[in-house]
Amino acid sequence: MNCWELLGLEPTSDKKKIKKAYAVKLKELNVEEQAGDFQQLKEAFDSALFLSGTIIDSSQSKSTELMEESLVEQTESIKIVADERSEIDLTDSEALPENFRQESDLVGDFTQKLTVIYETCDFFSDPQKWTVLFSKELEWTIEEYNQIAYIMQQFLLTNYRVLSKKVIEYLGHFFDFDALAMDYRSGNYFCYTWREIKQVPAFSFDNYEEIEKEQRIDYFTQRYELFRIFSTGIPDPSVWQERLYECKKTVRNDFDVINLEIAYLLMNDFRLEKEQTINDFYYLFERAEKLKTNSTSTFFKAYVDWVRKEQPVNHILTFDRSETVIPSSTDHLLMGYVYFQLKRYSSTKEYWEELSKQTPSLFKADELAVLFPSEPVAIQQKKQKGTGYYIWVFFVIMMFLLKFSSLASKSSKKPSYTTISEVQTLFSGESATFNKRFIETHKSLKESKHAYDQFLYYFYVDPEDEEKETFIEEKLTGSAKEMAQNVTISELPEQTIKSRYDFYVSPDNVKEYGLVTAVTMHEEEEPFLIFQEDEQDKISNVFGQGWTLLPEEKFADLWADIQVRPLMSQKFFVVYYLLSEERAEHLQENPEYTTDPVKELLEKHLKIPLATEFEGGTWQMTRDEEGKLYTIVNDENDEPRFILSYDDYGRLEHIYGEQWEKLDEPKQKQLYEQAEEKIGSF
Repeated sequence: MNCWELLGLEPTSDKKKIKKAYAVKLKELNVEEQAGDFQQLKEAFDSALFLSGTIIDSSQSKSTELMEESLVEQTESIKIVADERSEIDLTDSEALPENFRQESDLVGDFTQKLTVIYETCDFFSDPQKWTVLFSKELEWTIEEYNQIAYIMQQFLLTNYRVLSKKVIEYLGHFFDFDALAMDYRSGNYFCYTWREIKQVPAFSFDNYEEIEKEQRIDYFTQRYELFRIFSTGIPDPSVWQERLYECKKTVRNDFDVINLEIAYLLMNDFRLEKEQTINDFYYLFERAEKLKTNSTSTFFKAYVDWVRKEQPVNHILTFDRSETVIPSSTDHLLMGYVYFQLKRYSSTKEYWEELSKQTPSLFKADELAVLFPSEPVAIQQKKQKGTGYYIWVFFVIMMFLLKFSSLASKSSKKPSYTTISEVQTLFSGESATFNKRFIETHKSLKESKHAYDQFLYYFYVDPEDEEKETFIEEKLTGSAKEMAQNVTISELPEQTIKSRYDFYVSPDNVKEYGLVTAVTMHEEEEPFLIFQEDEQDKISNVFGQGWTLLPEEKFADLWADIQVRPLMSQKFFVVYYLLSEERAEHLQENPEYTTDPVKELLEKHLKIPLATEFEGGTWQMTRDEEGKLYTIVNDENDEPRFILSYDDYGRLEHIYGEQWEKLDEPKQKQLYEQAEEKIGSF
């Protein structure tokens, strides 16, 4: 018996009915003697309350009185904005237009159709199932549109767990819920939940016909909740087993659920230190793949193969995870481990920082050391010494002279006085431990072979370091040297640098600037400093606040150029040109990826058809005899179609291919022979 049968109810969204039925059934039980029956009834009651949020009563849609009550109770200040921009507050019943207070035929028609869609229980993933709702859209008045939009909001609030991303996007686009969600002042609760609704996992609902009609809503809700328990890290084992059981007792073969089992397995042993983990993984992976080849299980397989050293790391780094259904906590844990093994600790910290706070027991000591380096030590600024200071020092000196005069007379080797520096040392309160901690914390910056690391140390960590002048003399030149000699430290923007892992650097060779390195804090999107270097690796200029100020647009252009890499230029060519209907706009808006001759070549080919054969294509890196980088672009059948070359700035320099530029056969053959293994999609 299901929960409704135990309560003696038809499925309903009315919580009052559920509570009343529970009370009636409870009176029929002797709780002490029928503990098992009581537990069963209590579980049925809890389940019914939970499921009530996913049910629409057809009677509700036909009752004007209930509709009006729902509008007033559930909304405090939803406003209808008419064409004339007049606002009507729903909490003021006299201000409500007549056709909002009383359900119109068109609103009733919409509600009836929505009820029919819901009751058929096949609405989960196909947007076409929803088009019938909008057949009379052109007949709606502004007031009717707002009333219908509100009905749909309430439906989504209670049912988004059982809808696919496609359906949610379709409904959101029709009613422009993105714009509504930005109006936080409206007081509409939906504004605050729409973003969460849009973040539903991209589950498949293809198996809905295999599930009993009355169980579909319950099952898909349970599956969503199974995914949700990953939100705070590794799920609690008892909660995990309970939720997994609820899913499996309805459907045993759902590849999305199997992938969640893999996620749970890997989160508990992401280093694959247990043989049992590997055995369990391959068992689950084969089950998922038999049901449907999917990107989620393919990614997990790539990760396991990499950990076991059966595949290169490129298979992980270039894997497109946008279509996977992986809990963010799992994704962060696995990718953080990849970057930890690559010793790219800034990326490791980015992925692991939140997880390490939630579940520190996941990580070993060396992993935590990367995540939590020593705290920065504040540098005490020198203060102007007043008259009182010197009186105090004089008094202390006299006391020492009187106390130790007899000892001083016995030894001519020792001075007969205590120096001011010695007194300062005795009373300053600075300990050797304090100094050691500071030195160790920033040692990597000061002793780095890179001038930009040392620059950050001397100007943003310890401006009082006595070796700063030597650094300026030896490592700076031109404008940078002149500015460094005259800069006022207190006027520089405050920038807390705890360790080398708080920022990342982006070196590049940029036209008109030469060698440059951008320094960006992890929480920021743009660099706070860009260093220009000469051929001797000396810093010749510093761009940023407090140093050389470039116009905002010019600084942004420089940062954009720094981010240009050969592989980004390749992606621009394949994704934003070959596969795009808006290639002309992309070419106009992104000039940094091409040289002028290539831009002219691309403009010449603007009318070529979409090259959909590259959607599943691959690419390879190769080099010529001089070490110059090329990439080979293959179609979905792994047939080479283009060879791309790049200039010193990472821009597309040549596009070799049929009906494009020609490359002599010996050179082409040599590039194919030197090509590395194929790498995944673009």
